[in-house]
Amino acid sequence: MTALIDTTALLALLDGHHPQHHMLRHELAFELDVEGEIAVTNYVALETFDATRRRLGASALKLLAREIMPALEIVWVQPAEHALALEMLLASGPKPLSLVDRTTLVVARRLGARRCIAADGRLVVEGLA
Repeated sequence: MTALIDTTALLALLDGHHPQHHMLRHELAFELDVEGEIAVTNYVALETFDATRRRLGASALKLLAREIMPALEIVWVQPAEHALALEMLLASGPKPLSLVDRTTLVVARRLGARRCIAADGRLVVEGLA
């Protein structure tokens, strides 16, 4: 496993007006062609479904559910990973990473993922480029 995908990237893929839309489409296609697999945590999937419904509407939600998510491997966050991510969150102070971001970092370690496909730099700061 080499890559996880973040909510920000999924939302940018669904939003044709997002400044990184085309770049992320190419990056996703490249990862799928070269590596054959991109993972998404169940936390990111849930967050993305909710944000898509609220921000982009029903047609984007159908595209996400019927075309994008089936191409990804959903990795379930384990109870110990949730607990570790929560402890990281509580110890972090004002850092901007959410519980979902922190679970992505913890799951990436378990999977040996080297990077995260994202439309922002929050996870890069934590060592997942």
